[in-house]
Amino acid sequence: MAELLIFLAGLLGIWYGAHTVVDHALIIAKQLKISKLFIGLTILSIGTSLPEIFTHINASLKELAGSAASNIAIGTNIGSNIVQITLILGILGFLTRIKSSKSVQHRDGLVMLGAIVALFLMGLDGVISQIEGAILFFVYLGYLFYLYTKEEKLSEIISRKTNWTHKHFKNFTLHFVIILVGLAILQLSANAVVDTTLKFSNTLGIEQSFFGLLIIGFATALPEFTTAVMGILKKSRDLSLGVLIGSNITNPMMALGIGAMITDNPISKSIVNFDIPFWFIVSAGLILLFQKDKKLSKFGAATMIGSYVVYALYKSYSVGLI
Repeated sequence: MAELLIFLAGLLGIWYGAHTVVDHALIIAKQLKISKLFIGLTILSIGTSLPEIFTHINASLKELAGSAASNIAIGTNIGSNIVQITLILGILGFLTRIKSSKSVQHRDGLVMLGAIVALFLMGLDGVISQIEGAILFFVYLGYLFYLYTKEEKLSEIISRKTNWTHKHFKNFTLHFVIILVGLAILQLSANAVVDTTLKFSNTLGIEQSFFGLLIIGFATALPEFTTAVMGILKKSRDLSLGVLIGSNITNPMMALGIGAMITDNPISKSIVNFDIPFWFIVSAGLILLFQKDKKLSKFGAATMIGSYVVYALYKSYSVGLI
């Protein structure tokens, strides 16, 4: 019971820490007057991916210390992506009409599919090596730089900051300090979640990836869900879709890349043979659903939700829970 409470408190801490970071990073971004789509694809997608990033860092540190924990992190990473691209986007599709721009379909969507394929190919030998992790991470940095060059010149943003008053700079400093506090909460919470998950996996005899794919993956997808909903409520649909697509790029490339750079990450055959291909199929299916009129229909939304239900039932059956 004590370990269960620690696990739940860790999940709550991850959610709270991520929201703290995202909220205050968004305030800074708005002060810099950066576009909503760019914010969604970069700042918010990285911010809402912090649970996966910190989970992966802590799991890799455990792996480095001799405890097999990489499949918790990889499962969390992929599980969160599947939840976002199916269940969350499906729910949002029922709440409002989700629209897709050409850049999302022809640029970001293809980058997302390319990241999934790269992860699949790297995992065929049963391990994501440090070199492969570095490749994922630095390719992601290149993608961010490309997005930034399409946004505006660095000098224009710097000139805005130099025109700030002392009050503006003071507020900026306060938000930055709060972001650091949020990151500290994330680190402590992610470490608690990884520790207790290892104990649950050993005690119950259930493979680590199951906890990551369904339980932790679902919980760590909540920041993306709430951020996307807020985007809809504020009539910023570009931001909502940008967060979800951006997170599906950030998680496999940045989060997994950082984790694998710390130490080689063994990856289970079940993840490579089933979960990653499923993730690719639903992601490609989502892009196709947007092809007709660049909108996600109610039928498309129901299809995405149904695919997650089938996936969750299959994973539960595969470990003997149903």
